[in-house]
Amino acid sequence: MEAIGTLSREVLEERLMEARRTYRLNMGYAGLKQLPPGFVELVKKYNPHITELELSSNDLTDLPDELEEFRYLRILRLKYNQFRRIPAVVYRLQQLMVFDISGNKVQKLDEAVGHLTLLKELDISGNEVTTLPDSLASLPKLEVIQLENNRLEVLPDNLGELASVIKMDLSTNNLRYLPASMGQLKKVQRIDVGNNLLTKVPPSMGHLKTLKEFNLRYNNLDERYKAKVEEGLSKFLAFLREEEERERLEEIERLKPIGTPVGSYLEYRCKAEVGQLVKTEAGDITVDNRCWIRTGHTLTQVGSMLLIFGGQLQKDGSTTNDLFWMTMDRMEWHNQPCKGDKPTPRYNHAACYDEENNRLIIFGGRTAERKRLNDVAFLDLDTWTWYKPSTEGTAPTPREQAVSTFWAGSMVLFGGHAIGGRTNDLFVLDLGGWQWSQPAFSGTAPSPRQACALCIGHGNLLFVHGGRNNFVLEDLHVMDFVTKTWTEIPCEGRVPPPRHSHRISVHKDFLYLLGGLDELGAQSVAMYRVHLPAGQQDTYATAKPKWVEWDSELPYNKNRTATLWNGTISIYQLGSNTLGRVNDDDAEKGLVFWDVFKTAKLETLKPRQLAEDELRPKNAKRMRVQHTINTAGKMPRSFTQHSAHEARVLQYVQDFQRIFEELYPYRRPLYLTPRNECGLPKFVCTSLRPSQLVYTELYDLDGAAQFVADFLSYEPLEDPLHPPDTLPSPMSVLDWRAGDSFDLATVLASLLIGVGFNAFVVMGYAPYAVVQNDQRNTVCTVLEREAQGEADAAAAAASGKADASKHGSLPRRAAAEAAPVGALSGVPVEPRVSRYVVKPLASLQSKVLESKGLTLTSAAAAPADEADRSNLTSPETGLAADDDGAAIGDPTAVAAAEAPAEMEAVPDAEDRDAGTCKYVHAWVMVLPGKRDVSEPIFIEPSTGRKYPLHDSPYKGIEMLWNHRNFWVCLQQPEPHSDSRADPKDVSYELTDPLKWEPVFEERGMRSRSEGATEESEVLRAEAGAGRGVGRSDSTARAQSAVPKTPKSGLGGTLGRSQGGVGALSIAQRMAQRTKLTTPAGGGGAGGGASGDTPPRTAESHLDGHGFEDGEGGEADVVPDIPPSWVPKLTIPRDAFDMRCPRGSKLTLYRRCQHEIFARFGDCSRWDGMVERLVLYADDDRTLVAEMRETFTRRRDKLRERRVYPQKDTTIELFDRGSAFALKDILTVKNDRRVFNFYAAARLDGLEKREELEGRKIIEHFVGRDDRLVYRSATYTEDAALGAGGVGGLAAASAGIGTEANEADLPGEDDMSRRARKAKARGGDKRMLPIRKMTEKFGRNPVLAADSDVAKRVYYLTEGRLRVEYHFGVNRITNSSRTFTKDGQSQIVQVDPLAPRPQPAALLEEYSALLVAEKDCLQSVRDSEWEVSEITRTRTNQEQNITLETPYYDIVRIKAEESEEEEEEAAEAAYDYLSPFLPTLLGTQQLTRLQALEVREKALKALKDRLIERANIIQARLDEETAALAKRQQNFHRDRDQMSAAEEEEYERQTEESMFRIHILERRLRRHEEQALHKYYELDAKLRSDPRLTALLNVY
Repeated sequence: MEAIGTLSREVLEERLMEARRTYRLNMGYAGLKQLPPGFVELVKKYNPHITELELSSNDLTDLPDELEEFRYLRILRLKYNQFRRIPAVVYRLQQLMVFDISGNKVQKLDEAVGHLTLLKELDISGNEVTTLPDSLASLPKLEVIQLENNRLEVLPDNLGELASVIKMDLSTNNLRYLPASMGQLKKVQRIDVGNNLLTKVPPSMGHLKTLKEFNLRYNNLDERYKAKVEEGLSKFLAFLREEEERERLEEIERLKPIGTPVGSYLEYRCKAEVGQLVKTEAGDITVDNRCWIRTGHTLTQVGSMLLIFGGQLQKDGSTTNDLFWMTMDRMEWHNQPCKGDKPTPRYNHAACYDEENNRLIIFGGRTAERKRLNDVAFLDLDTWTWYKPSTEGTAPTPREQAVSTFWAGSMVLFGGHAIGGRTNDLFVLDLGGWQWSQPAFSGTAPSPRQACALCIGHGNLLFVHGGRNNFVLEDLHVMDFVTKTWTEIPCEGRVPPPRHSHRISVHKDFLYLLGGLDELGAQSVAMYRVHLPAGQQDTYATAKPKWVEWDSELPYNKNRTATLWNGTISIYQLGSNTLGRVNDDDAEKGLVFWDVFKTAKLETLKPRQLAEDELRPKNAKRMRVQHTINTAGKMPRSFTQHSAHEARVLQYVQDFQRIFEELYPYRRPLYLTPRNECGLPKFVCTSLRPSQLVYTELYDLDGAAQFVADFLSYEPLEDPLHPPDTLPSPMSVLDWRAGDSFDLATVLASLLIGVGFNAFVVMGYAPYAVVQNDQRNTVCTVLEREAQGEADAAAAAASGKADASKHGSLPRRAAAEAAPVGALSGVPVEPRVSRYVVKPLASLQSKVLESKGLTLTSAAAAPADEADRSNLTSPETGLAADDDGAAIGDPTAVAAAEAPAEMEAVPDAEDRDAGTCKYVHAWVMVLPGKRDVSEPIFIEPSTGRKYPLHDSPYKGIEMLWNHRNFWVCLQQPEPHSDSRADPKDVSYELTDPLKWEPVFEERGMRSRSEGATEESEVLRAEAGAGRGVGRSDSTARAQSAVPKTPKSGLGGTLGRSQGGVGALSIAQRMAQRTKLTTPAGGGGAGGGASGDTPPRTAESHLDGHGFEDGEGGEADVVPDIPPSWVPKLTIPRDAFDMRCPRGSKLTLYRRCQHEIFARFGDCSRWDGMVERLVLYADDDRTLVAEMRETFTRRRDKLRERRVYPQKDTTIELFDRGSAFALKDILTVKNDRRVFNFYAAARLDGLEKREELEGRKIIEHFVGRDDRLVYRSATYTEDAALGAGGVGGLAAASAGIGTEANEADLPGEDDMSRRARKAKARGGDKRMLPIRKMTEKFGRNPVLAADSDVAKRVYYLTEGRLRVEYHFGVNRITNSSRTFTKDGQSQIVQVDPLAPRPQPAALLEEYSALLVAEKDCLQSVRDSEWEVSEITRTRTNQEQNITLETPYYDIVRIKAEESEEEEEEAAEAAYDYLSPFLPTLLGTQQLTRLQALEVREKALKALKDRLIERANIIQARLDEETAALAKRQQNFHRDRDQMSAAEEEEYERQTEESMFRIHILERRLRRHEEQALHKYYELDAKLRSDPRLTALLNVY
């Protein structure tokens, strides 16, 4: 060892020995200019792990790289040397905690200083440093930094990120200002910036709560700062805070955008930087600050800041967990990078602001994989850090579209759509202890819903409005947190329409409502207000507060999101009329962000001034059409554009309409080109779309008509005197599930034509009750069908035919009602006289024919061939043959006897219908010729009723059309709009131009000039009217079969009188005009022109549609009708099975109420009811006479229930597969019960059981091996016999109790008798004493009649047995035997020659009878038990109703539950740490001791399991080894006596044992090898588990 510098060898060795003991090496004052070579190796020989190295007061200028080998060096002191820079090796000393290089000539710090992550003290004082690197602020543990006596002029802007700094000395420098970030030094206690050039201090430093000393002496502070410094630290910090607020306000005013006033609002343009560089803990990242439009997000307002979290982006459908914020001071979007554990990307979640802790709370929602969530996360808005707290208590089930708000330190959560359906539960999460609770509430809670509006008002009141379940809601509820009571608030005034996803807020005793989505999913901009004063919540339910529509001053915008907060409305939207619109295509694709912000105070908005038409109830159809126009871009192209073919047809149709108006100026305008739902005119015939759907129910006429009536909700015309301006496509009508008569008729005609019917839409006039769908004075259609079915069945039975019906299928319950309900069990019931009687057909006599001297008799004298072609020629041949058709759907015919009562019921309707009927209506007509339709009929689409043409409620016909043509009726008595062509007087021979004017002239049609006289017209009709040739469809053939009415002859005269201006049709006139203006037509003014042609030409038509080469004439003027612009109709299966709009439909009839319900889906009833028919005994519908309920999908197989309240009678009918094989049950309260069974499904062959309560039980059997067909038991009515000591009774029914006498009292009616007997029984469940039992048997052809038992009677009370045998052939008497239990017997033997039985045989027979009596008694008791069991089972089934789910519903439900949900649930169920983790609250983390305890428990559990497994393998090995040793010992002992086969068996068993032993030994070795590996694997997993991070915290 040699001397180093001025240190002698002895001193050096002494210091090295000291370093060995203290790990501290002192080489100061050694006169070193550099460390000698081998210095590091020398030190390492004494102590390679030194932690402190003192090199102060030397002349060092650099350090060798070998110094890096001191890996455990914690303290390095280099003060008072000659360093001009910090040696590079210093930055590589990763364990360095104290570094002192003061008193040198260092001029700068390198960025590498940031590598010293464990550095706690840094002393660079007394140097020449001018700048500091930004990386200095990244030292997370730096506590002391001394930079005095340098030449610093500026400090890093991020210096305030030194979160652990306690002391900072910056004195004696050239600092002119301090960075504003120094206000973030949360732990600093001492700051010295004396002797600098400071003029002011950052105001943000006023928030340094831990600061104890702040030296600002010897600076250039202005007078205000000097004065405050002299007052003390606390006042100076307060002064800084005031300065910060003042500067903030000044900055806001300086930078705040200038809003554009638009009404009550201020509009601002929002800015967003596309590629902003943001520094984070993970490094610098580039963020896109554009907040793309999205759905399912949350918008939360926090003072002047608005936060948007999550949602689904419309541009690509992705789900995000980004957080965007904007302040109303800057109007700049910021995509905030956050720290911590970010929530999963989600949408449809709930969010609220914790105002006490400045946190944003997030709950639930749905992931991109459609998995519902129920987790909780919160964002600390001070640090932008996400946390996922651990909650206690029963958490809400995973759900989406729940709503939440903040109240009293808790988050209140309501509703949502969970996996099992929508909910109405209310949860409260304590944000202090993170404890879930579900308080109990009373009162009327809101129904289950999602996406409703929620807010807190008046301190403790929770308001809930609207939302969505199966339908969109509009109700308002309030819950008082003090009384814990729900109350529904019935409101009046202009109640807001149903909506969801909207906002409500309470401000100054008023509840405001804004926006949302309506029933069509359209965006609403309406605002409403209702007065709900504080302190009067008890009167909300009775005061009926009035809603007032408020003027939101918001025009339509393609995308808008809004919030209400503290009396302010804040809105983000896409562009504006003032600041400019966005590109519509980009908006549709979602390639835009919310670029306009507008805000207003609620007080500045005013009530909306409503026009007269707005005061009327809003027309639902108009709202749907407006919504479709707004979203027309999503509709098919044919809905918004015309093809070239359509354009030509529309031009032609418009010319036709102009000519028609000239010819008939006083007729109602033709309904040719109404606008569709997108506002585009369409030819009405092309709006029909013949479609054949996959549902066979729609292939039948009755089925299709009833389906349309049930499936669509009928809406009266907005103007009942005019047809609607808009005729939407049947596709939209089916989607809307609602429409007026024109819409329903279009749908029905499309369906009927699609399955082959010759259907037309008819436009005409109907009474007020029909156009309003008021059926309160008509008979229920169900009863009509039943009456028709019974009439058909009676007629078929009378004629001996097997077919029960000619016209259509019976209703679905007809199979179950083939026999009268009262005869279900064969029990005699009083006959029911039907109130619904088919009225005989009236004898029709035309007054017009009488005035002409014609009678029906003369009209009936037409030739026979004419009668064959035309069934409507005379009442004798036509009307009389239509008996069935006359009864279909004719309420006046069914209830003719009650006509006076009907007339008095609705006098207003009669007044409305007085005079000429002016109410416009549309219905459907089906003509014969296709699908076996024998008679033409009308169909009312709103009810599904069918009417014969001669007996319908309609008052006039104007026009009709199908998908091929359009016809105008020319059979009005007078050519003006008040004249009506009565449907029963109209001829429906559409090929007759004198009666019908077609829009498209068909080839072969006669001109009017051919029909100059009435006689010639009749002759042509007899020769075969309507001989149209060359037609492309079968309409001509169908119409040629349509007969004339008795006024068909008169129609020709009327048609000629109306067409007095000419004898040509309009289409022919148009063709002739065209010929006049073309070279082919002669070109002259009179070339072929008719003298009665109206003075106009078709030039306007020819201008844009000239003839092509080689063509001309009529072929060009009359273009072919284009195909329908409507896509093929489809109805989803779930919608088809729902069957009625909104899941239920109620119709009131005369003395009847009919309800239908959805069969499947969310709208179906919980009890499976699909139909309910209530019949009343009075016109006011207050006294129920009968109630019928039809069920489906019931697990108990209940199909129908009929209840007769006046008779205390209930009938239940079941399908096959029911419990006990029940077919039906008839119950008369306190009187009898009749059970019918499916005998083939029972082992005992029981077909029917009738129980007369307390009197008798009767059973009927079929198909039994013992040929038993009847069994009955009669109970004694004298209770004394049960205990009076009758030996036979006591022996036969031991233990049977008594019953009071139930004999009828004089003058007692049936109801009183039943009540008295029920009271007398008192609910006694004991077995009743039996007086007599009877069994009857069928004939056994194998046995002789005298030996074949026919009947056995057991007289229990008399102790007597009687046996009767079957009658022999040609016998009028039968044999019988009677036995008494005292030993007597009586034998009646019909055959005198037969030998009499011996006493032994009689004794044997008597013993057999006793056994049979015992078996019969047991069977009766079993029947009694089964009756009670049936009653108990039915009670349980009704209390716990279960429905069978169809396959497609199962698929739909499973589609909502993603596989990820199941996987995550399974993973959560097998959390390996859950048995060992202690209970934690909120964000509480495990301590190191707790983590160690969890680790030890987990490792111990694994160790115990491994040892147990090894012991099991070892035990099996020992067992096999012992068995082998015993077998070998036995073999050696008995080897001499063993045969060859036994030796082979021994060898085989030994070989198998050796194989098993070998396998077990290998398994044991492998287990021992893997056990240690599993142990270490679990240990590594525990160390890496984020829940056990405390294990790594050594210091």
